Amino acid sequence: MKRDLDLIRNILLTIEEAPSGLYLQPDDFLPVCDDLDKIVFHLELLDDAGFIKSIDASMALCDSVVVKRMTFAGCDYLDAVRDKAIWERIREKLAPFSGQVSLEIVKELGISLVKQQLMS
Repeated sequence: MKRDLDLIRNILLTIEEAPSGLYLQPDDFLPVCDDLDKIVFHLELLDDAGFIKSIDASMALCDSVVVKRMTFAGCDYLDAVRDKAIWERIREKLAPFSGQVSLEIVKELGISLVKQQLMS
């Protein structure tokens, strides 16, 4: 399964909008993606990247990942890609690469575009 940068952004936006202290299960992300396997895969990637803290609940009677919260690194990434206009510009710049670049590059590009707006 390929990493989907739009889904990563939408998952982080969903986590940010959730009430504090509320644990989120994969089903909670169905409004942004209708494929639970894809959601779980991306939640695991976000945990691997240190963008979220999650609980492995695969032995419980629920989905395999439960999101506790977004981390500081996740907040920084989201701050760089949150703005819809900035996100569209990022996607345009990534188009020649089929959108498959590291999250660090996406974040740096977002920060660069935000800085350009601040300086103009």
